[in-house]
Amino acid sequence: MDTVNQLQAFANTCWKDIFFQIRDAAVYIDHSAAECLHWYQGDKGFLLLKEAGAVSVHELAMYNFHYTTVTDSSKAVLIYTSTDPLFYQRTLKLIIEKNTFNCCVVVCAVHSSILNYTSLSEIGEDDSYDKLKKDILSWMNFRNPLQDCHVDIMFRPIFTASINKNVFITPPFGDLMPPVDVSMIKNFEVEVDFLVSSFHSLCTCLNVKDDIFAIGKLSEYAAEKLEKLPSAIDRRKNLVGQNGVSIILVDRTLDLCTATSYNTESLLGRILSTLPHLPHHRNDVAVNMSQICPEMEESSSLESIPGCLASADTHMMEILIAKKQKDVLLSLNKLLTEMAMVKESPKTRLATRVSVHSLEKLLHKFRNIENIEILEKSSKHLQQIIAVIQALKSNKTAQLELLISLEKLILQNLAASRDSSSILAQLSNIIKTRSTRGLDMEHLLVLLTHIYALAGTEVRFATQQEKQLEHTLADAFFEDIKKYDEILNGDQMSIYHQTLLLMGATDGEKAQKSTQKMAEYILHLLRGIGNQRQSLANYESLMIKPSPQELAQSRGIIERLTTDLLDPAKEEIQDIQGKTTSLISAGFNLLLKGRTKLHPSDNPWIIIYVLGGITAEEARLVESIVSLHGPRSPRITLAGSRLLSPLDVMNKVLLSNVDIFQN
Repeated sequence: MDTVNQLQAFANTCWKDIFFQIRDAAVYIDHSAAECLHWYQGDKGFLLLKEAGAVSVHELAMYNFHYTTVTDSSKAVLIYTSTDPLFYQRTLKLIIEKNTFNCCVVVCAVHSSILNYTSLSEIGEDDSYDKLKKDILSWMNFRNPLQDCHVDIMFRPIFTASINKNVFITPPFGDLMPPVDVSMIKNFEVEVDFLVSSFHSLCTCLNVKDDIFAIGKLSEYAAEKLEKLPSAIDRRKNLVGQNGVSIILVDRTLDLCTATSYNTESLLGRILSTLPHLPHHRNDVAVNMSQICPEMEESSSLESIPGCLASADTHMMEILIAKKQKDVLLSLNKLLTEMAMVKESPKTRLATRVSVHSLEKLLHKFRNIENIEILEKSSKHLQQIIAVIQALKSNKTAQLELLISLEKLILQNLAASRDSSSILAQLSNIIKTRSTRGLDMEHLLVLLTHIYALAGTEVRFATQQEKQLEHTLADAFFEDIKKYDEILNGDQMSIYHQTLLLMGATDGEKAQKSTQKMAEYILHLLRGIGNQRQSLANYESLMIKPSPQELAQSRGIIERLTTDLLDPAKEEIQDIQGKTTSLISAGFNLLLKGRTKLHPSDNPWIIIYVLGGITAEEARLVESIVSLHGPRSPRITLAGSRLLSPLDVMNKVLLSNVDIFQN
């Protein structure tokens, strides 16, 4: 069974039992589960639930107090992925108290050993599921005392969403990002336990023996837990067959340079950087479909239903990830032409050169098609094509191209000047003149993150330059606070905008103190980002300058790791910490391979999972490297918490702890 079928089989196992349960039920589903379902069958999640017999489908969110009373069903199915006990104590209680359900099925992606549910009443149960079940029964009986109520709790490890045949993400862990301060790792225990349990469930379903490796402190913490998980130890002992998989966990914070770069050859990366996310989604975008509406109806109204990228056919996602822009445009032009031939003469000639404008002109032919069947058949491809057009014609393009130019200059400057670099002084000047350059502070914070992550421990910036940068940042934040006070459109507020407002600075003096504190904190984080790779040997430096005559290059950890994994010589990769410590395994390796340490490529399948998320460019690079090797090489699957854009990274790493610089 190949990788695609294995991952699809795992998803099928999770969802088929759920679909069986939802006939004649009101279905409540949380955002992460909905996102997994969204990618499972290509944006048809709602239709799948309705076809399986759901009477109604509702959002399941902790702070949604607008749950309507269900009048046409006495059964509820609740699908959730949260580890927060309060989510169940408050949200489930609120839903049940608003209705008169006599049957309730709770589908939980969190194993009972991880949930740590505390009952609201005094009951003598140890198991979290049993405690939750008794609480739900008491709420149902209170609301519906004359009925014989029934509750079932099912564990189904919903956590994977396949982007294409070689890439998957894990929506329930979309918020997971390793801390810059490694002393905070123990604060991630619940999330790590959930992740470990989920991977154990995946390996159990696929009947594979997992060999665990790690790069990074949080990854080592998770790898050790997965290796020592009692149920995982039992599974490995009782495994039937010799199927093996190497799971390599990697901390995203080791390489924030790649994750904050706008310089990508992957069109998916450009789409993620320019189009807004679908509401409550982290991995798909909202596509304005008004371009195929009749001209009089074309509108950017927020009321219109957006298109998206997710599709049951992953071929288009493979094109958007792996092909260069010219080849993508040619492929899309061919596809649009074939779709248009259904309506027009088949004599249409295929273009050999395609621009985004010619593609858009061809797209407009669909405005006047009255045959609903043609539009329905072509709908998904049209959504994906429009996403490409909107990304390439985005009003953000000029800013992104300027940022790419700055990235290239910064790389050459740091590689050549090292400690004598004046790059921070130049950045301070750019921040001061950002308005005239068409730049905003959000993207400049991305650029600063990129600089410190690229420099690592190889470049030490002058204290005077850092002090100047700190003052410049504080002034810029203060200016933006005054500017944002005049903007009250909450729907358009960025995370940076929200952060400034949440500081609660109501007067000039308080605002100046808050912005100074924010600047100090961000400089502290940036220095920490620069120190993330100091303990590495193979991957300490991301800057490569083959000779004085050649330009410096930046090569990320995932790219270099993939290259090293597929090296036929199987040289030891010192930075990979192996967690398989069996003396018997070491003995077999010594006899059969002449070495005691297991190499990840000893297994036929390798999963590289990045805690914190992956970029489309990394997916492109991995696929490109794998394509250079023959079928005897291990299969490599790239996975991560989520798909990332540079702004996503900056928001999560620099702006996720707003309370620290609040007064």
